[in-house]
Amino acid sequence: MTNNVRHPPSPTLLWYGASFFSKALSDLGWNTTIKRRYQPAAVTWRELFADLPTPPDVLVVADYSGPPPLLDPHTCPSLTVFYSVDSHIHSWHPLYAQAFDLCLVSLRDHLPRFSGSYLDSGRVLWSPPFVQDTLHPAPKEQIWDALFVGKVDADLTPRRHSALQALKQELPNLEVHRGSFPELFPQAKVVLNFCDLDDLNFRVFEALACGTALLTPRIGHGQDDLFHHGENLWLYDQSADGGDVTDLLHQLRRLLADDALRTRLARKGQATVYADHRASHRAAAFTKWLGAHDWSTLIARRQRIATDVHRDILRPLFLHLSESLPEGHDLRARYYQASARHLLNIPESPDT
Repeated sequence: MTNNVRHPPSPTLLWYGASFFSKALSDLGWNTTIKRRYQPAAVTWRELFADLPTPPDVLVVADYSGPPPLLDPHTCPSLTVFYSVDSHIHSWHPLYAQAFDLCLVSLRDHLPRFSGSYLDSGRVLWSPPFVQDTLHPAPKEQIWDALFVGKVDADLTPRRHSALQALKQELPNLEVHRGSFPELFPQAKVVLNFCDLDDLNFRVFEALACGTALLTPRIGHGQDDLFHHGENLWLYDQSADGGDVTDLLHQLRRLLADDALRTRLARKGQATVYADHRASHRAAAFTKWLGAHDWSTLIARRQRIATDVHRDILRPLFLHLSESLPEGHDLRARYYQASARHLLNIPESPDT
């Protein structure tokens, strides 16, 4: 932590949602509790803290590709952090983030969306994708020319589906698999990536970490600041609907024809990820960033405007969610009840 702002010497942190880099925090002095979330939920912070000896100093609510999981971030006695990863899918993320003290955003071009009436840009941090520190894939014989690993669905991933269909006609030996990427990626000369919604996805970092040449679309979100075409990965122009694979095919053939180029890309790509883009790097950046903020001031400010945040942010969001869910759905009543009251009964801190 920084010296100019006083924080607990060994702060406690509750991480709720997808785990992401949470396991790397303990090495940085955090006393961390992780409550992994897989299924849709809607809980209060009192329910989350019920089995803890005291409220944590920091509560992180991490994106788990579900609906808003915490009903009352505006009244929480802890410093609150929302971690958005799939803002390209969940348009409600920027609105929901207004009810938190701080926010992490994976997609850099979406940062301006998170600056609003209750959350200024100084309290939003870009936190790109990464790989876990434990990932060290063993080199394997490269038995495939080109490989894609992931879901391919005409309805859920139409751009990817269209591209692979068109590419398969030109490259009958194209491999498409589902499964463990550390096992599969090293067996390919070139790993293909597709970005259905122009997002900088985790597959970029995972493929590079596996020491394989990566062919991935030109997109934004800081990709060109993290990696460089021709140095640690290779880029192609992805068509709007995915169906036109002219440039993809041209760049793929270019890579397959040059063993030395692929080897250089794979080596430098892996080195870049190992040096800068592991979970420990994101945890360190997160810790440093939190250390620059005065937690008590942020908490006091949020609790002071809790009524306004509920009225302007949470109430309309929860009403919309409640009305959009079918009758009898478990979360329908939870969201409706949360929209109808302020939940402002904040218990005293154990230190008071």
